[in-house]
Amino acid sequence: MPSYVFLMLLGLPAAVAGSWVAFNVRGSADALEALRQRNVDLNALGSGSFAPPAGSAFAIGYRVYATVLCLGGIVLILASVAELLTSS
Repeated sequence: MPSYVFLMLLGLPAAVAGSWVAFNVRGSADALEALRQRNVDLNALGSGSFAPPAGSAFAIGYRVYATVLCLGGIVLILASVAELLTSS
């Protein structure tokens, strides 16, 4: 398998998934934050803690990580295109 195909197969899903969460398409970052909060609540319930869990805005953190993932995917796509254009 040529290396540009390998880079493209890695770059496309990373760019799509990263942009999906970074731009909060259909509330994906909010859904990840709700899942995290649910896990925190279940862990508190399992440990018997009645104190309210520390709340924070991790949806912004998910968007930052997703932006980095999207940019990494774009770099892989550009490397794939450069490899394709220079290989002859």
